[in-house]
Amino acid sequence: MAGSEHGRPLLQIAPMMEVTYRDFRYFMRLLTKRTQLWTEMVVDDTILHNLETEKCERFLGYNGQEHPIVCQLGGSDPTKLAAAAEVVQRYGYDEVNLNVGCPSCRVACKGEFGCSLMKRPEVVRDAIHAMSRAVQIPVTVKCRLGVDDLDNQEYTRKFVTTVKQGGCKHFIIHARKAWLNGLSPAQNRTVPPLHYPRILDLCNHFPDLNFSINGGITDIGHARALLNFPHQRLEGETAELYAAAWDWQSTGSMEACPIPSNLQGVMIGRGAMNTPCMLWDVDHTIYGEEKPEPMTRRQLLEKYRLYLEDSHADGSSVGSTHLALKPTLGMFSDLRGNKAFRGTADAAMRKKNEEGAPARVLELAMEAVDAANPGILDEPLQGTVAFRPLAPKQNGTNGTPQGTPQGTPRGQKRKPSVADGGSADSVMTCAAETGQIPDASPLVTVSTQ
Repeated sequence: MAGSEHGRPLLQIAPMMEVTYRDFRYFMRLLTKRTQLWTEMVVDDTILHNLETEKCERFLGYNGQEHPIVCQLGGSDPTKLAAAAEVVQRYGYDEVNLNVGCPSCRVACKGEFGCSLMKRPEVVRDAIHAMSRAVQIPVTVKCRLGVDDLDNQEYTRKFVTTVKQGGCKHFIIHARKAWLNGLSPAQNRTVPPLHYPRILDLCNHFPDLNFSINGGITDIGHARALLNFPHQRLEGETAELYAAAWDWQSTGSMEACPIPSNLQGVMIGRGAMNTPCMLWDVDHTIYGEEKPEPMTRRQLLEKYRLYLEDSHADGSSVGSTHLALKPTLGMFSDLRGNKAFRGTADAAMRKKNEEGAPARVLELAMEAVDAANPGILDEPLQGTVAFRPLAPKQNGTNGTPQGTPQGTPRGQKRKPSVADGGSADSVMTCAAETGQIPDASPLVTVSTQ
C-alpha cells in the first residue's frame, strides 16, 4: 500500500483555475480532513506585484482548516520564483509546487511557463534549485509525461533526471502528454491517451524519488484500485480491477505491475468538482480512519451555509456569489433535484438585495429542492464502491495527430468555454500581466468530463 505507512498524501485535489479557490477548499474540508488540497496556480509576478498584506491576501490567504495545503506557482524565472516561494512559505503553506503541466497555449507560449517548460528541463532544474535554496518547505513539480513530439519514456526519464538535480524529490505527473497547439485545455485532458504504466516505470527507475499519478481519475474507487486497495478491500475489489486500473488495454496480473513503495499518491481533479459528495468517506476508505457517521446533503449544505454567513457577511456581487456557490453545483449530479437547485440559485443570486447574498441563495436553493423532491436532502450519501472500468476507447492515432490534431473541428479554431476549463486557464495570462483577478462569470452549468 503506497504511502500510508509514512503519512503521505495518498489523495490530492488537483489545482484548477477558478475552482480550487478558498471557498472550494473549505467545502472540501467539510468532506475530508486528510486529503491534500491545492490552490489555483498563482503567477510569480502576481505575488511580487501585490506584496501589500491586503492585496496578497487575495491570492494566498486561506483558512487554517485547509492544511495540508499546497500552493502552486507559475513562472520560469528562477529569481522571481524563489522570491515568490519565500512569500508562500511565510504564509504557512505546507508545500510549494511549480506548474510544468498547464497545456493552455496562451499560457505555455505567451507566458513561457506551464507545459512548454517540459521542453526546457534545465530551466525547470534551475528554478527548483533557486526555490529550494530559498525555503525549507518541500518544492515539487507537477508536469506531464511529455509535450508535442517529446513524449517517449526515454524523454520523460531524461526530464526527471535533469530536474531532480535542482533538488526536486516529488513529481506529480499527469499520465498523458500535451499538444501545445491545436488542442484546447479540455481536449488535452481527453485526446492524448493515458499511459499509467509509464508512471510505474518512473517509480522503479528512480527509487530515490516520490511520484503521484494524475489524469483520468474520476472516482474514489479508481483511486483505491490504483493504490492497490489501501487498508482492506471493499466488496467487489479484485486483482483484475487492480490490473485494469493500471492498464486499460490488458488483463495482466498484480505481479505485472506491482505498486512501488515510492508511489506517493493519486491526484483527482474534475471528479472532485463535478461530484464532490464522493469524498465524504475517503478519510476512512483511503486513510484507514474509523468509518464516519452517515452524512446527508442537508447536513453538508447547512455547514457550508454557516461558513458563507461568516465569510461573505457583507454581501456580494453576482460574480462573487457565483464563485461562493460554485463548490455546491455538483451536489445533485445525475440526481433529481439538480434542476431545482441550480435554477433557484441562478435566479436568486441576480437579485440586488439580501436574497442575493451567498448564504441566503443557498438557503433558497435548498428550500426549492425540498419542495420539488421531498426527502432527497436527507438521504445518506453513498459510500465508496468498487472501481468499474470503462471499455477502452479506440485511438487509431495513438495520441499522435496526423495533420489536424484529433478532436479539433476541421476549419475551425475552437475557443474553450468556462465549462470545459478554457477561459479558466486563460485567466493566468491576465494575472501575469496585470496582477488582478478578473471578474467572475455568471452561473454556468459545468458538464461532467
